[in-house]
Amino acid sequence: MEKTKRVRNLNIEILRIFAMVLIVACHGMLHITWLLNADHESIYKPGWKSSLTYLIVQYGQVGVSIFFIISGFFLVNKTFNWTRIFKTWFQMFCYGALVLAAITIASSLTILPSDIAELFHGDDLIRTAFAIITPFFYGTYWFITAYICMLLLLPFLNTLFDNLSEHYIGAFIAILAMFGIWGIFFGRVGGWNDVTYAILGYMVGGWIRKYGDQHTRLLKTGYLWLAIIGSTLFLVLFNHVLMSDSGLVMLLGWRGQARPGVQSIPMIIGAAIFILVNRVNMTSVPQGIQTFTLKLAASTFGVYLLHENMFLYRLIWPAVTRIVPVPNSMWSKGLLLVACVLIVYVTTSLIAFLIDTLIMHPLERRILVFAH
Repeated sequence: MEKTKRVRNLNIEILRIFAMVLIVACHGMLHITWLLNADHESIYKPGWKSSLTYLIVQYGQVGVSIFFIISGFFLVNKTFNWTRIFKTWFQMFCYGALVLAAITIASSLTILPSDIAELFHGDDLIRTAFAIITPFFYGTYWFITAYICMLLLLPFLNTLFDNLSEHYIGAFIAILAMFGIWGIFFGRVGGWNDVTYAILGYMVGGWIRKYGDQHTRLLKTGYLWLAIIGSTLFLVLFNHVLMSDSGLVMLLGWRGQARPGVQSIPMIIGAAIFILVNRVNMTSVPQGIQTFTLKLAASTFGVYLLHENMFLYRLIWPAVTRIVPVPNSMWSKGLLLVACVLIVYVTTSLIAFLIDTLIMHPLERRILVFAH
């Protein structure tokens, strides 16, 4: 696991890009009208095609899991730092405020789509204001709210690693994972929430950093691929049963599990992918490609903040739907989804790079200098 800093960082940055592509694909699958169109139609359709469709949605959770695992891997040996939390919060706030300003200006120049215009009227206006002004407390971005909570808990989680044996750390991870499986029993998930999810990912990443090298037999490449393939097939089968109208599905309350699936399974897949990619020798990658990859990965957080913004996702996916012709087969849908995801990713990445370089980072530096 221990490599030179540059090579290890390249592996991790590739993982960041891959994870965010999975997240964008998940959202594209949900919002594009010729796919699930979850904003306007029933999302429960029986059959294997629907099962595979929801597998893509659930692989978005694999992407989220990878981000949490990366955090644990790097932060398990770090100390608590308020600056780290401020930077995360400030980027979230800054992006939200900039998009709101842009939408407000646009509203004076043109007619906004109805589902955006309604956010500025009545009770929705109050909710919109809270979502922009207090994104952390309002939970505007669930992933980032969970991430900040995880950062707040960092000293306590690291204390567990410093004072508990590997056996107890493993037991703690198993208990957290059990909370994620709990949901398949009657749909009542009392022990699982977004923060539990983040803590589980952090603990898994920390375990890999602390103990991964001691378990080379357990973490053989073949076993890791078996975990990925087996977990993926399990999700497909689970989706197939979930989409049926059987009494078992109704009894166990599985309908609410369509989007997340069995919530600990994506963490297993994410951990296996993390270890496999982190083992790849990147020393032969040309310096130019390394530099480009590192710069592209630096915008992944911004990609999330833009494409999941409460205004922009209502613009991005309808625009994609209008521009792209409606495909007439499953294979053409898959190819067009890949194209749409890459276009959205690259476009939002470029915008994020400009925002970070010209606005967000300069403001952040000024605030931090003033604070110190």
